[in-house]
Amino acid sequence: MSKGTCSTLVIVLPARSLFAFPWFDQGRGIAEAYTAVITYGVPEGLEPLPARHG
Repeated sequence: MSKGTCSTLVIVLPARSLFAFPWFDQGRGIAEAYTAVITYGVPEGLEPLPARHG
């Protein structure tokens, strides 16, 4: 892995975890919280995670 790739991962992974925490704090699993960051972005305030389909 190149130095640039490692530096990017060191910045992106903690930031993504920080953004996933509000979703996780609403009672969702870790995997669902990380997916919600990609799908819905960062929650604003106490924004609920949209209902799961299926």
